Amino acid sequence: MEERLNLKVEGMTCNHCASTVGGIIEQEGGKDIHVDYLMGEANFDHIQGEKLERILKRLKNAGYEAQSDGENAIERSGMSSIEKKFLFTLPFSIILLMHMFVPHDWWLNDPLVQFFLCLPVFLLGAYHFGKSTFEAVKSGNINMDLLILLGSTSAFAYSLYGAIVYRGTPDAHDFLFFETTSTIITLVLLGYVIEHRAVQKTTTILKDLFKAKPDKAKKLIQNGLNQDLEVVTASSLRPGDVILINTGDKVPADGRIIHGNITLNEAMLTGEAEGIQKSKGADVFSGSVVTNGNGTVEVTTAGDESTIGKIIELVKLSRSDKPSVQKLADRISAWFVPSIVIIALLTFLINLFLIEVAFSDAMLRGIAVLVIACPCAMGLATPTAVSVGLGVSARLGIIVKKASAFEEVAALEKLVFDKTGTLTTGDLDIVLDTIGEGRTMEDVWSLIRAMEKRSNHPIARKIISMTEGMKEADLVEIEEVKGKGMQANWNGRAVKFGTPDFCGFPNNTSDLILAIDAELAAEIRINDLIKDDAQSTINYLKSIGKKLMILSGDSADKTKATADALGIQEYHYRQLPEQKLKIIDQLKSSAKVGMIGDGINDSPSLAKADVGISMGNANALAAESAKVVIIGDGLKNVERLFTVSKRVVSTIKQNLFWAFAYNLVAIPLAAMGYLDPMVAALSMAFSDVVVIGNSLRLRFVLGKSTS
Repeated sequence: MEERLNLKVEGMTCNHCASTVGGIIEQEGGKDIHVDYLMGEANFDHIQGEKLERILKRLKNAGYEAQSDGENAIERSGMSSIEKKFLFTLPFSIILLMHMFVPHDWWLNDPLVQFFLCLPVFLLGAYHFGKSTFEAVKSGNINMDLLILLGSTSAFAYSLYGAIVYRGTPDAHDFLFFETTSTIITLVLLGYVIEHRAVQKTTTILKDLFKAKPDKAKKLIQNGLNQDLEVVTASSLRPGDVILINTGDKVPADGRIIHGNITLNEAMLTGEAEGIQKSKGADVFSGSVVTNGNGTVEVTTAGDESTIGKIIELVKLSRSDKPSVQKLADRISAWFVPSIVIIALLTFLINLFLIEVAFSDAMLRGIAVLVIACPCAMGLATPTAVSVGLGVSARLGIIVKKASAFEEVAALEKLVFDKTGTLTTGDLDIVLDTIGEGRTMEDVWSLIRAMEKRSNHPIARKIISMTEGMKEADLVEIEEVKGKGMQANWNGRAVKFGTPDFCGFPNNTSDLILAIDAELAAEIRINDLIKDDAQSTINYLKSIGKKLMILSGDSADKTKATADALGIQEYHYRQLPEQKLKIIDQLKSSAKVGMIGDGINDSPSLAKADVGISMGNANALAAESAKVVIIGDGLKNVERLFTVSKRVVSTIKQNLFWAFAYNLVAIPLAAMGYLDPMVAALSMAFSDVVVIGNSLRLRFVLGKSTS
């Protein structure tokens, strides 16, 4: 039986590491593999058994530590293995470097002494980089550890040759580069330590999000006439369970309050930290924090199906996607290491035979090329920036379901808005204008309520709320006709409720009609209010050059009133879902189009657009058609989405520019002898830190620009 496995993998530092881990898993039968080296995870479909043990063993042989016991399998309170290796090599390298500052006849300049000081460092480096290289090659990849292995081994072998052949002669010092061997290994390990710690900081916000998932719940169990309180795991909760929540608790599951009054902080879901007061009958969502009060809640959804569970799964899923710029960088990176080996060999041969420099100088230049080249910077450029963007977005209540969406959002030229519930509040004022002859108000509302209970449209939700407690007509064959209305059978009579056209009254100016056997039974007028933050969001989108349009199923008068109030020139009214699709398809022929809607009525349009942005309550997470889900009704997060996307794409471009520029400049300098191998090793580590540091800077930039 195949199952989806999640391995926690410690020791991955770049895209080449991820390729090695993925290659090992694939060779051992894993399928649908995604390796996330920033989060230290590998997810894949696999058959349990001996091959899983082989995967774990091969990963360990390659220098990685892996466990499959869940999200917190590997928890480190002390130093990592790479830190221990660095601290082991550091004293030897410092002592060896001191030989350059003491007299030639001092004991530290003895080739034999230098050999024994270098040997432990070389053996550790050969073991660390060697087994990583071996497993990478075995899995069909070549990683950058090969470059370090070749560079350090070349320097050690040449020094060993000089120590044996020229020991006791003044010429010996021209061949001794033991300190170069040791320093290369030590500095590369130092670079890995700094890189690993810095990379972890780029995923801090994501890890905080994952930790927001509650792990405990206070479950109330009926015991005769009494209720017992039992602390259980949140994942064990099921719909229908009753839980107690008190001040300071995280809500462990989605549910409905059945007793009590509480104040909730839903910032983890919506980005808004203001307390929200809720009482009996109100919905609560997992991940919220009770800031005041207590109450009992009946669970409706729990575990991975709860709001916070869906958010975490969507964010994890988004990380398996790659923007197009990262795909390009990955293709270049795949050829990078073999290309550098060839360039290093050519550097040695050209310097030795054409430029006619000394053998030792030619060798050092070749080694410098090997250790200064850095494919990691290219591999880190996009994922680190995307991780920060995903984390900041999720904290604001913006769930980006594909990492490539940042790039796509930043490239949008035209934005199409639904009106009701998107630009307007959705908190509708519904007025029963007229009632047909022979009908009563009770008859009208009982028919409408019975039909609208089957719809998720904002108007339907409002009607259900305002008719709470009223009786419902006994209807059969109830059907929703998207964009038009509801229809049903009532004691053999055809009942329709929806737009005038749908109900057979095309010239009627009412917003909604109730018709029974094609006779007018009631006319309803709807007054809609524009959201408080709509105008500022529209102004912002205009200021960054976006063209705007409204596509609404509402009447001409209401659509025009909203468009005029917001300053949107282009609008279409009485649009059915298929008509919206046609317009979006036409727009896509000349521009990149984004659609912003409620995720329920607008699902086809959201899917058709280049980027679908679904807005609404936590249920909007289920909108499969949207690439971005904004939890909550505020339009401020639309503005924030564009701000985050623009900054993320800009940071990716800056990172890639640095990564490419660094290699284009540094490699020729090393080949010409302007950088010795020790400086080259330090520069290689520094290039990664610059890329990661720029991505970390994004956290603070976004923190200010989205507040």
